Amino acid sequence: MKAGRERLMLGSIMICFLATGLAAQDFCWDDSVKSLVFRPVIQKIQPRLKLSNELSYSISVSGYSCFNGTGNKTAGQMAFLHSLKYRFGISSRRFHLTNDLVHTLGLVYYFDSISKFQTDENTLTTRMSCEVVKRIQFSVSSILTTRIFDSWDVSQSPGGGPLIKTINSSFLTPLVCNFSGGFGINLMPAGMLDIGISSAKLTYIRDRGIFDKTGLDLFYGVEKGHTSSLEYGMSLHLIIDWLIMKKVQWNCDLLLFKGEKAAADMTFKNLFAYRINRFLKTSLQTRLFYNEDASPGIRMENLLSFGFDFHL
Repeated sequence: MKAGRERLMLGSIMICFLATGLAAQDFCWDDSVKSLVFRPVIQKIQPRLKLSNELSYSISVSGYSCFNGTGNKTAGQMAFLHSLKYRFGISSRRFHLTNDLVHTLGLVYYFDSISKFQTDENTLTTRMSCEVVKRIQFSVSSILTTRIFDSWDVSQSPGGGPLIKTINSSFLTPLVCNFSGGFGINLMPAGMLDIGISSAKLTYIRDRGIFDKTGLDLFYGVEKGHTSSLEYGMSLHLIIDWLIMKKVQWNCDLLLFKGEKAAADMTFKNLFAYRINRFLKTSLQTRLFYNEDASPGIRMENLLSFGFDFHL
């Protein structure tokens, strides 16, 4: 009897040691097959660099108005627009690299039965930053803008004659590149302010015949007989992208560049968008542009849009 009790106690101790060993090796009981399964514990190694990408596409119908634009067909317009946006990023604890590509194109219909292709806009924004202290970064950025298709100004001939079409831009005419190096301030939770202490603006013209076609001797800062111009100066770039209550999105983009001799150039885009459901969105956007070489005053555009929008 005593020997039986000793055997029972010894067996219990062995089972306890076996269970302890299984727990140490991360064994578990698989109820589906009623057997012991070995799952070794492997420490997860966090990657130093994180990759991210986002693709969005939208088709919308927009009420469009423009003030102080070129030509006299600037009000009472309906636009059918499509927009493609792609973002690719690489980031780590202190280092961030982002690339944003935006392409828009559409068709504009005037209420007096005139229609034309809406000027396409193509922008590639690259930003690289390295955090020095909390919310303060050294940053280098570039913004490249150009067009793919020809853009025309439509105006009415004196006395109600036929319409006059004058080309105002075409493929790589102009190609504008803004480069800047300085420091950035992280405006948490949804913004960034870049101050370019050392900045440059490069303007390139592929079509030399644009001067004869437009009758201008100076086109976006490039003199007749030349194909490019380079200006040095300072820049300021403010970006805000804030999602409010999961339905309302506020996007603000302000770019200022002050050259050595010329007046400051300004590009300002402010958008409020409301997502109705997963695929439908409505938005109100105001855009301001000023470039003394392209227009004598500030050009203002307003777009009220409704359309289809989705993200991948």
